[in-house]
Amino acid sequence: MKKFEYKTLVLPFRIGIFKQGVPDIKAALDAEGGEGWQFKQMILPSSQWGTSDSMVAILERTVE
Repeated sequence: MKKFEYKTLVLPFRIGIFKQGVPDIKAALDAEGGEGWQFKQMILPSSQWGTSDSMVAILERTVE
């Protein structure tokens, strides 16, 4: 039976006076992938106003 461990990675949005951009998801996931983590799911949490200031990636890897 395989066992897994899980990790969350918070990716905040870049917020400025005149623009807002999404985080560099590819770079973040590539960095974690180098340590054996695999992408499982992305969550976009929202506040009571229906907005979000971050994305949360759920990652997994096999425990040996």
